[in-house]
Amino acid sequence: MLNQFLSTANWLAIIVAALAYYGLGSIWFSVLFGKQWMALNGIPEPTPEKKEEMKKLLMPMLLKSLVMSLALAFVIGLLAMSIGVNRCVPGIKLGLGLSVIGVIPLIMADMYLMKPLKLWFIDAGYHVVGIVLMSIIIAVWH
Repeated sequence: MLNQFLSTANWLAIIVAALAYYGLGSIWFSVLFGKQWMALNGIPEPTPEKKEEMKKLLMPMLLKSLVMSLALAFVIGLLAMSIGVNRCVPGIKLGLGLSVIGVIPLIMADMYLMKPLKLWFIDAGYHVVGIVLMSIIIAVWH
């Protein structure tokens, strides 16, 4: 099955899906919910010195995020091919089903860390929307 997937996968769809998830994260955690997310995590507004320090750490973190997005898109592509998901609605269902796998551990971690429920909605919302978006792209792009 893996060999068949590797030889027939739509690699462009997988890359675009990963970039969409990655791009959504950029918008989600900056423009849409950036200030709220920072406040709920107790992260103060960075000083100019702290901003310079953060710039050094940013590129490795962004690269790691991109690699993880590619890995997620690869697995979604493999699962979509394995179970025959090749239309939008089945793609949405696949994305929602896979989101549960990622969101439940997030709920458990936030619960034990005593994080605010609003923070969980921001974090989980990103993953649900992003995974559904990737699943749709991979499902419909033949």
